[in-house]
Amino acid sequence: IDVVIMHVISFFLNIMKYRGYIKNFEVHDPHRVSRITVDLQGRVNDCRALTYRQDFKAKDIEKYKTLKLPTRQWGYVVISTPDGVLDHEEAIQRNVGGQVLGYFH
Repeated sequence: IDVVIMHVISFFLNIMKYRGYIKNFEVHDPHRVSRITVDLQGRVNDCRALTYRQDFKAKDIEKYKTLKLPTRQWGYVVISTPDGVLDHEEAIQRNVGGQVLGYFH
């Protein structure tokens, strides 16, 4: 796996960790083998990465979230923005759009 992709995956996993969906993760030898170990907490019902990139403005993120996540109470859409890789709540708070990388709940 490309080093850039490993960084994006790490950002995605950091958001999952920050939001309490995983305990921790470890990247093993990112420049050669590219293996990641994830300690689950049992909270993840679904986690999807999008192979196609969709551009969204900040005002359209909420609509996309409603389509992809089962309820308003849990789950996050992960977005690559000019401010970095953010979850939908942070992107809305900062009023930035970007490309959706995936989602988890």
